[in-house]
Amino acid sequence: MNSNPDPFENDLRALVRRELPSGWRDEMLQAAAQTPRVARTPRWLLAGWSLAWAAILAMYFTTPAEPFAPKTSSMSEAAPPLLWQQRAAAIEALLASN
Repeated sequence: MNSNPDPFENDLRALVRRELPSGWRDEMLQAAAQTPRVARTPRWLLAGWSLAWAAILAMYFTTPAEPFAPKTSSMSEAAPPLLWQQRAAAIEALLASN
């Protein structure tokens, strides 16, 4: 212990604490019970929505455009566009090499 206390500490010890009003706690609890609660969206749900929208936007901007479809499309069209033929040939070559 400090044998020579600071004057500030002596001043603090000399202070008298005031008593709280008797009905203070009840008044505070009643006021809290009467205030309407605001419905908030949970943070995990907001984070999920944000991630979903970010993924949607990322896929939208990074997905290549589809090849142009012919203006007259018929159900009996036998030959797919050239790009699809090239892709199919590349896939078949990869599968044949394995």
